[in-house]
Amino acid sequence: MKLYLIRHAPAQLRHTFAKTGLPDFDRPLTERGREKMIEILDQFQDLEPQIDLFLQSPLTRAQQTGDIFKSYYPDAQFRTTDSLCPNHNAETLFNEILSFEVESLALIGHEPDLGQFLSWLLFGQSSDQFPIKKGGIAKIDIYRDGRRYLKWLIRPKMLTRQY
Repeated sequence: MKLYLIRHAPAQLRHTFAKTGLPDFDRPLTERGREKMIEILDQFQDLEPQIDLFLQSPLTRAQQTGDIFKSYYPDAQFRTTDSLCPNHNAETLFNEILSFEVESLALIGHEPDLGQFLSWLLFGQSSDQFPIKKGGIAKIDIYRDGRRYLKWLIRPKMLTRQY
């Protein structure tokens, strides 16, 4: 299986949004964040033209990032899972991933959770060794015999003119 870990596009600043009195769960993408994600996807889709399934966090910024992906991957399925909420359990998330019989699956979530999940996948323990920038994407190949290989970890500015 090809597994993609995608951090949501840039969202409003946490401390600025907190002044609205709304919970961080509702913090949305910025307009510039949307534009950057579109720039990233213009290049990314050429690299990876087919993704079968997207699992996304229920937080607003991840949902809005997923909405952008829907226009680039109209044949893909999109599902929301609480397993991608901040502070998720890596083993629970991995078991959910393995429950799908697909060739390619993408996760749209948050930091530091995605980077820690990547570390857990590769080394069996969570660490902060693989931070994923906003709009960044990692690709991991997962084999039926249990092997897992990091194919690449792309910083957003590698797919845009500047980030």
